[in-house]
Amino acid sequence: MRFIVFKSPSWRNLILWGILIFVLLAYRENVVSVFSSKLKPIYSANVNSNIIGLSFDISWGEETAEPILDILKHEGVKATFFLSSPWAGKHEALVKRMVADGHEIGSHGNRHIDLNTLGPSEIEKEITSAQAVLEKLSGKSVGLLRAPNGAYDNKLIQVSNKLGYKVIQWSVDSLDWKRPGSDAVVNNVLNGLRPGRGAKAGDIILFHASDSAPDTVQALPRVLQNLKARGYSLVPVGELLQQASSTWPPESNIP
Repeated sequence: MRFIVFKSPSWRNLILWGILIFVLLAYRENVVSVFSSKLKPIYSANVNSNIIGLSFDISWGEETAEPILDILKHEGVKATFFLSSPWAGKHEALVKRMVADGHEIGSHGNRHIDLNTLGPSEIEKEITSAQAVLEKLSGKSVGLLRAPNGAYDNKLIQVSNKLGYKVIQWSVDSLDWKRPGSDAVVNNVLNGLRPGRGAKAGDIILFHASDSAPDTVQALPRVLQNLKARGYSLVPVGELLQQASSTWPPESNIP
């Protein structure tokens, strides 16, 4: 007859298990379950009308934002401005003009860092500290977030949704921050980075209104005029989402 002998765990194993449990408990806020599905931000929307979401990011700069506001006013177009709170705090008059001109204010966070490198409590602090500044300056509720550098993970999206935010990416990239020249910026938006990928209904276009993207001022009038000539209306991202039956990718449709 064969007997099975169960050995009691050694003290070394007990210590190792104790350390593992301690680490998991101590850093539990940084642990995202491997069984959770991959969450996604909103890249575009499914709509039944010829509308396109227009958005601008601003984190720094003194020269570009105002000319862009002048162009938008002249063309009769409204957009979403994703503002970092330090920039907004230094440019209160421009923030107030954005609101007065009918534009939407979104959050670009507080520090311009990759939020997905932080723990949930740190992410929450970054978002809420920016929110306090942006809502005080604009007098409007802020419910859209574009993460700095577009960096995201499940953690960021979960915290953002808990705070009532929708995380917004883009489906059409002007690449204006690369300073490719105004003709290239126009082509990137109208025709796409690859043939046939130009702006269409439901897309979200990314521009920058920071001084790091000087080509935007020259390119923007041509982009807006061409899209309007094609029968499209440019609207803030929030308005695009209000008219959407769903968002893309499917993983961005979070209850």
